[in-house]
Amino acid sequence: MIEQLQLTTLRQLTTSVSLARNAAGMEFLVVKRLESEAIISLFGAHVVHFAPAGDKPWLWLSKDAIFDASRGIRGGIPLCWPWFGPAPERVGAGKPQHGFARTMTWQLDGINDLQDATLLHLSLRANDASRAIWPHDFTLELDIRIGDELTLLLNSINTDTTSWRYSGALHTYFETAATEQVHIEGIGAVYADKLQQGKQCEETAFALTGPVDRVYLHPLSQVQLNTGLTDLQLDNHNADSIVVWNPWQHGAAGMADFDNEGWQTMICVETAITAAEGVEVAPDEQHLLGVTIKRKSV
Repeated sequence: MIEQLQLTTLRQLTTSVSLARNAAGMEFLVVKRLESEAIISLFGAHVVHFAPAGDKPWLWLSKDAIFDASRGIRGGIPLCWPWFGPAPERVGAGKPQHGFARTMTWQLDGINDLQDATLLHLSLRANDASRAIWPHDFTLELDIRIGDELTLLLNSINTDTTSWRYSGALHTYFETAATEQVHIEGIGAVYADKLQQGKQCEETAFALTGPVDRVYLHPLSQVQLNTGLTDLQLDNHNADSIVVWNPWQHGAAGMADFDNEGWQTMICVETAITAAEGVEVAPDEQHLLGVTIKRKSV
């Protein structure tokens, strides 16, 4: 498990799941199975750790990540919702980067220990704090399946009387052996380069040789990621794009919660909805965004 969290177990919830707390009072679900182990923060419904048995962790976590609920957690899988990146024009200026779902405390609704996996069901509902940022009623439901692979299904449910639009991402940070060992396939050749003011570019093969902040516009539903540690496959559900990010040395140095050497052993490959118009969800309707991360099939 992750020593930097310094967790104290509060109680055992099921055979596989316990509730723990850190010194700052944040609560975590600790999952220990024969197949794998995982840690999920209820602050942000944030998966901060996942490691199959006998394997190194698949997710990268900054050594300087802040765990006091004052800001989003640097690493793991942040939930960017109801927008990705800066707030879109339809939302207005002065709103938090990546929305608010990652910086609110979620509710644990249920746990189901199955023979081959543990299922966690968490939810977040509109409240005074969310309405001050985004004036809509909603319910977010996150299902996490933890076995020898990891699945996240984020369901956006419109409980308002009018339609609303959302975008977002499962902002996954992957642990890598080294930058030069990262290979990604299935993301497509065409991308918007955020380091060049969104200029549309094309590159037939991806190589990580410097800072990248790219929105790949025509990815396949299955993306192959070789981290230098593990050959992984990402099965993406209802994503319109894949975001690839590494801040490199200078960018990492500018972030207090990003350890200065961490850029050498991480890559973000994010299952995302980034289209300017987002996804429209009508009253009493819902929309699902999801990813399954697993070992690449032979």
